[in-house]
Amino acid sequence: MVKPVKRRQASPQHIENLWGAINYIRQQKQIPNMERISKYMEREYEMRYSDTANQLHYAVMDGLVKSYRAKGSKGSKVGVEQEGFRVPIPELDNEEEEENQIDGHDWYCFYCHKGGEMLLCSSCWRVYHPACTEEDYSGVRFVCSICQENEAGRKRNKLKKLELNTLLEYTVKRLKEKTRELHKLCAKEDEKLLLCFLYNPMDLNIMEAKTFEEGYKFLEEFHADALNVLHNVVLCYGEFDEMAELALIMVKDCTYDIDEIKLCSDCYKLSNAKPKDWFCQPCDPPHELVWAKQKGYTYWPAKVIVRTDDKYDVRFFGNFHQRATIPESSIKPIETSLKTLAVKRTQGFVKSCQELEKHQRFLEKRKLDGWKAETSDKEEDAFEEAANENEEDIPDVKRVKEQKKKKKKDKSHKNNKKKEKLKREKKDRKGRKARKREIEQEDTVILEVSSEEDEERAEKRRRKSQKTYTRLKSKTDEHGNSWDMITSSINESRHRQSALSPEDANLVTSSEDHPHSQARVVSVAHVATQTSKKPTNKLPSKSTQTDMVEPSVSAPAAATECDCDEKYAKIMEDLSRRLEEHHATERENALDELSDKMQKEFEEDKQQAIARAIGNMEREVELASQQAEDKCKEQYMKEMKKLAQKHKENVSQTKKKQWCFNCEEEAMYHCCWNTSYCSTKCQQEHWHKEHKKVCRRKRN
Repeated sequence: MVKPVKRRQASPQHIENLWGAINYIRQQKQIPNMERISKYMEREYEMRYSDTANQLHYAVMDGLVKSYRAKGSKGSKVGVEQEGFRVPIPELDNEEEEENQIDGHDWYCFYCHKGGEMLLCSSCWRVYHPACTEEDYSGVRFVCSICQENEAGRKRNKLKKLELNTLLEYTVKRLKEKTRELHKLCAKEDEKLLLCFLYNPMDLNIMEAKTFEEGYKFLEEFHADALNVLHNVVLCYGEFDEMAELALIMVKDCTYDIDEIKLCSDCYKLSNAKPKDWFCQPCDPPHELVWAKQKGYTYWPAKVIVRTDDKYDVRFFGNFHQRATIPESSIKPIETSLKTLAVKRTQGFVKSCQELEKHQRFLEKRKLDGWKAETSDKEEDAFEEAANENEEDIPDVKRVKEQKKKKKKDKSHKNNKKKEKLKREKKDRKGRKARKREIEQEDTVILEVSSEEDEERAEKRRRKSQKTYTRLKSKTDEHGNSWDMITSSINESRHRQSALSPEDANLVTSSEDHPHSQARVVSVAHVATQTSKKPTNKLPSKSTQTDMVEPSVSAPAAATECDCDEKYAKIMEDLSRRLEEHHATERENALDELSDKMQKEFEEDKQQAIARAIGNMEREVELASQQAEDKCKEQYMKEMKKLAQKHKENVSQTKKKQWCFNCEEEAMYHCCWNTSYCSTKCQQEHWHKEHKKVCRRKRN
């Protein structure tokens, strides 16, 4: 059985009061002896002489107050040797302090923060009173509850060291925002003295530094440091101080955040980092999707964070991603049709459904990619951590580690190739989109030209077609067959326009001698001409060429039948319609975004205004209650003074009167030295009853 060991006896708060008394007496140029210290403690803290003597004795035994012998130099104590006390000086008393810390355990109970006989933990520096722990200490070793929780947390920890410390960085930042007083426990001038109480100094700044250095290996270790902060605060400031209440709130917030990390580390990380579409990103493993109905609201899409018995802890899709606990009766599967749920399609509901669809798309993409690579990486990392811990026991660890590193490099090389391919495809898509935008811009530029410019351009095209016609005509001397192809293509275009004459119905419209010339002359098929040519297999002579050129006079006449106005009018109508539709959608999207932004700002302003109003009301109520209490107290004291004065006067008046010895009424007739009567009747009754035997009145 583990036996309790006596540690420090003095209370830290009493020690601080004794230090204040000693410093005050030394400022008066006097020796701080027992008599002066007890008077100061009685005057300032209403502490009795015996309690002061006991606490001072314990402080000297614990080494927190130093005693010495000195001779008085003032008043009646001149030359008289007396015992004095002083505050320990860290620079002079370092050796003794080091001796006190050799045993490696704290001086105060980690649960109640007081001194006395303690059980020393075999695994850490913490100590407990036998009444303050529920752990078994009947064996050879005593292991505290903190160490047991740390060991269990180390075994079930699945987070990597870097990821764990990244999550804890967010936790420390949240704690520091709420409790700024706990960033550093004490000022520099008090730090050296207060460190006499703190075996393991800890504050939020130290915890943050440990997260930056990746000093935490599991969550329970971080929680133990938070409890250590509470322990140190109570030792420095007392159990009922405001700082102790603040530290207790900090520990509760820390416990809540650690529970959230245990539920889903991905959700905790995304909710703090808040990347784009963070709520749509799927977790590993993914959460169950449901329709959840809160009282007073319609069914809403949500993620199930955790399920306990018949209740679901869910987080809703939408603007604020609020969280609630919903009974099982108000939960429907996500496959349920919206018609059966009879929901109102408000703006917020539509936005939440869009977010749900995006989440489902991300989830499908993740399922297609698979989590095999991630799980294999986790297994490899776990194997590496185990190998690092047991490197001395496993002879082939280095070889296995090298193999794993090679596999990782191969995987990373493949992943890089995939990424490069995706980048190229993305770049091609961007190029196609850019070209499409350029074409659309060109179309819009063309369609914005006025009707007068269209007519001028039509005239220019007519003149250009005539020039092209004459140029091609001049080249027919060298390439007769090409001219046949040109005329045939022109005739085909005339056939499509249903403007052919009966004479030209039997003209040759194709040539098999030059199959590639057709593609070369299609670009001039818009030239409106009429040619009359006789079918022949020989190359045309100069005379035939001149015959073919003669009918070209009708080209300008055909060009006058151009339908550009109608074509551009249709294009303009289509463009205006598309622009109106695009403008309507853009306007609708802009209005939706603006309304969402205004709604969000309104909600934030509303919450701030409510918080300010509640704070002002609380302050006003507190002030009014304080004033009413002071007023009632003042009236009560006045009434008590009046009643006391009246009572005093009544007592005085009563003492001045004489009272009947028989009936205790106010007396009128005096008989002897202590006997009086209110009437003769009472006098006669009392006389015959007993007074005649003891009456001292002289008889004549």
